[in-house]
Amino acid sequence: MNTQEPSLVEHFQDFFLVLKADTQALREQVFQIRYDVYCREFGYEKEEDCPGGMERDDYDAHSEHCLIMHRPSGQGAGCIRVVSPHEAESIAQIPMERFCGQSLNHPELHPGLLPRSDLAEVSRLAVHTQFRRRQGESESPIGLAIAETITDEQRRTFPLLGLALFCAGTSLMGRLGREHAFVMMERRLARMLQSAGFPFVQVGEPMEYHGPRAAYHVTVQSVLDSMRKDIRELHDFVHESLNS
Repeated sequence: MNTQEPSLVEHFQDFFLVLKADTQALREQVFQIRYDVYCREFGYEKEEDCPGGMERDDYDAHSEHCLIMHRPSGQGAGCIRVVSPHEAESIAQIPMERFCGQSLNHPELHPGLLPRSDLAEVSRLAVHTQFRRRQGESESPIGLAIAETITDEQRRTFPLLGLALFCAGTSLMGRLGREHAFVMMERRLARMLQSAGFPFVQVGEPMEYHGPRAAYHVTVQSVLDSMRKDIRELHDFVHESLNS
C-alpha cells in the first residue's frame, strides 16, 4: 500500500497553533515576544520603556493581533498585527505615515491617496529567537531548555513561521475588509515574499528605520491570486485557524 509522506505544512500544523490574540492573556504573549525580539535581542526599543517585559504602543488598541504558539511547549513562537486607521478616532494615520511619511513617493499607491476604510498596515512581525536560531545558539536559559525538547522534524518547520505570519496578515486584512496592505521591510524579505507569491510593490525610498527598510504595498486580492500552491496550503490552514 502506498503511503504519502505528510507535507511540510502538515508537519507545521502538528507543531504550531495559529490564534487570533483577542484576549488579554494572548495579547500579553504577543507583547512578550515583541519585547524579547525588539528590545532584548535587537535593541530597537528601550527595555525601560517596556514595563513588565512587554513591548506595546498606542497602535495596539487599534489593531488585530495574531499569535503563533508552539504546541509541545506552549511557548509563543511568533506574532504579527494589522493596524487599521479610522478617520473618526485618534488613529487617523498608519504608523509608516507618522514615522516614515517623507519616504513615501509612489504617485498612485500613497496611503494618503487611498480611502482610510480600505487600507491598513501590517507590522510588528516577530519570530521568537529560539525559533530562528540553530540548536545550541540561544543564550537564554529558557531558550536552551525548550530547544532540548525540539526534534529535528519540528525544526524543519521553523522557516515557515515568517510565511505563516504574513498569511495571517492577509487573513486579518480580509476579516477587516481592508484591501490595501502597507508594510515597512528590508528588500531581502520583500524578494523572498515576492518569490512565494506576495507581489509587493515598493512605494517609498529606502531609509534607516531599524536598519535599511522601505515601504511596500500589496492588495489582498493580488496575494490570493498569486500564491504558490504550497503557500496556499499554508494560508488555508492559517485562515481556517483564525476564523474557527
